[in-house]
Amino acid sequence: MSPKPSISGARQVRALHWIYDEARLIKLGDAIQTALEETLGIPPEDYFRIYQVLPSNRYVHTPGFLGLTYTDDLIMLEITFIAGRRGDARLTLLRAINERVVSAVGISPDDLAIMVYETAGENISFGRGEAQRAHIGASS
Repeated sequence: MSPKPSISGARQVRALHWIYDEARLIKLGDAIQTALEETLGIPPEDYFRIYQVLPSNRYVHTPGFLGLTYTDDLIMLEITFIAGRRGDARLTLLRAINERVVSAVGISPDDLAIMVYETAGENISFGRGEAQRAHIGASS
C-alpha cells in the first residue's frame, strides 16, 4: 500500500480587512484545518496558512457568478496538494470545508470560493532545499 499523499505548503485565504478580524480568522483557519484532518486524514502538524486580508479597493469581485450571490463576506481559499488524491475525495473535501466554514464564521455557503491545485511532490520543499515528498505523486 502506498503512503497517503500529504497536503503541501499552504492554504491561502483572501478576505476583506474590516469583515475578518483576528478572532474570525482563527475560527476560519480552524474550520479549514478540521475539515482537512477529518476528510483526508491530514496530520495536525501539517498546518500552514497565509492570510491576505485586503482593503475593499484591493479585493474586488463580481456580485454573483454561476447563480451564486457574493457579499462582502466572500472568501477566496486556495489549497495546494501533492498530486494523488482521487476526484471524489477532493469533492468531499470541498463540501466539508464549505460546511465547516459556513458554520464557524456565519457566512452564506455562496461566499466561499475554493480552488484546489495539485503538483508533484518533487516540486515542493518544506525546507533545506530538499523535496521531502518527492516519492509522492512523482511525475514520470
